[in-house]
Amino acid sequence: MACSSIPASEGEGTFPPLGKNLKALLVWPKIPNSFWTFTGMMDLLPETVVMPPLGLITVAALCPKSWTLRLLDQALEELTDEDILWADVVMVSAMTVQREGLREVLARARRLGRRTMVGGPYASGEPSRMLAIADHVVVGEPDEVFGEIARDLEEGTARRLYEIAEKPDVTQTPAPRFDLLKLDRYASMSVQFSRGCPFQCEFCDIIILYGRKPRTKLPAQMLAELDTLLHLGWRKQVFIVDDNFIGNHARALELAVELEKWQRARGYPVMFYTEASMDLARKPALMEAMVRANFFYVFLGIESPSKESLQEVKKLQNLAMDPVACIETIHEKGLWVTGGFIVGFDSDREGIFEQQVEFIERTAIPWALINFLHALPRTALYDRMQKEGRILESRGSSSDGTPPNFRTLMDPEVLLKGFGSTVAAIYDPEKFYARAWRSLERWNSKSYQHPAKEPTPAAIAGILARSIWLQGLRSPYRKAYWKFFFKILTHFAFDRPKLWMGVTIMVSGHHFIPYAGELARKVERELERVQDSRELLPVAVEQESSAVI
Repeated sequence: MACSSIPASEGEGTFPPLGKNLKALLVWPKIPNSFWTFTGMMDLLPETVVMPPLGLITVAALCPKSWTLRLLDQALEELTDEDILWADVVMVSAMTVQREGLREVLARARRLGRRTMVGGPYASGEPSRMLAIADHVVVGEPDEVFGEIARDLEEGTARRLYEIAEKPDVTQTPAPRFDLLKLDRYASMSVQFSRGCPFQCEFCDIIILYGRKPRTKLPAQMLAELDTLLHLGWRKQVFIVDDNFIGNHARALELAVELEKWQRARGYPVMFYTEASMDLARKPALMEAMVRANFFYVFLGIESPSKESLQEVKKLQNLAMDPVACIETIHEKGLWVTGGFIVGFDSDREGIFEQQVEFIERTAIPWALINFLHALPRTALYDRMQKEGRILESRGSSSDGTPPNFRTLMDPEVLLKGFGSTVAAIYDPEKFYARAWRSLERWNSKSYQHPAKEPTPAAIAGILARSIWLQGLRSPYRKAYWKFFFKILTHFAFDRPKLWMGVTIMVSGHHFIPYAGELARKVERELERVQDSRELLPVAVEQESSAVI
């Protein structure tokens, strides 16, 4: 597989060789607070952050054995000048939401005279921005060519830009370097089975980054990775991070069957969760196999109850059957459901906000992760917005409550107010915990589902003590908290899956309820900015007219 590079006239640099025994510092910038970070919940748990940087530890496995590697997750520890000066090359990966942290790391490394290399989703989406601030930029999946990149660094022939168009055979990808992680600081571990998705959603960059033909690892690879984690002492949740676990549903079924055998042979040491498309509801054998393999819950990209909006962005798989029936089926088959929602589609009307709230309440989804639509670079939506002259300079990401990076057809004030009211309604404490209770009632958990071996009794006692103190005694929503607490305790004391899930949802309120308030304040500030800009507009027009006269 070949890599292309930019011409020398566009910035090809000359870099000295780093040698075969180089030292590489792999840095993962901290992710800003969002629905996905569960930040408040982590205050109650013994761990610090939800999950590790799987991409970086996969790259670490591709590095030559002669290299000395260090991994630094900025969610766990500060990056010091000494850390940077230790390294010959600082390698950074990031998603769009981490872009400010990424820039700060690269700027510090440059000031200290250290070589930098950047890759990952953000760099792959906007390489031209990265070339201005990093020495080397890797676009695409480097699995099969990283050996070449490494030799270039060692020998002093490294290019400014590596563009990898071909999709690697992931059956040849080595197991991630889990040993580089501070495992006890993470609440969940990540593994990857497949890359790519067969659908064509207009706003999604997954099909751009990883293709529409899902590529899967072999079940034996996955079992080996899990055995490595067990050997390192891992006994908690495992997130199969595939953007669509069932993109190749036949392979997913094959894996689930093997995972059940693996779990039985080892006493069910871990529990799984994953992401999938809503057509999972049409695959009963796969759902049964997943539950038997000890999957507890699944994240669905629901996006919108509006058929017009789904049609507009080609989310056609969500139109194949009634979405409420889908969720009911998945609950009945033994998987608890959480979901993602979006507002800001061209087809959205003012009633969409009430529709979103009504749908979330009707389907009893406690963790309803709602955000604005964003046009990500290289996606069909971005191309369409660009052709229509509607792209705006983005000030954030699609996961942190930042308004759309394009001019919406809906009035911005209406969109912002509607979004704020939707978040407030969903995460009203009484409604949140009432919805959580209904979700547990509807979730048909199975006797053969087992919570993970951890936490220990002492850890559980610590979690409950912190939860009671911060949620039950000091929070403004303590009444709703205690009502939910006693209901799960009295109804599910002998139902271990539901008791575990109930306590998890209970403590998650310490994230979702405060974060909803934080988001409301962010939206309010954005509203003021929009209103101020509109008040200044007539003045600006008047001044311009006077100048012409």
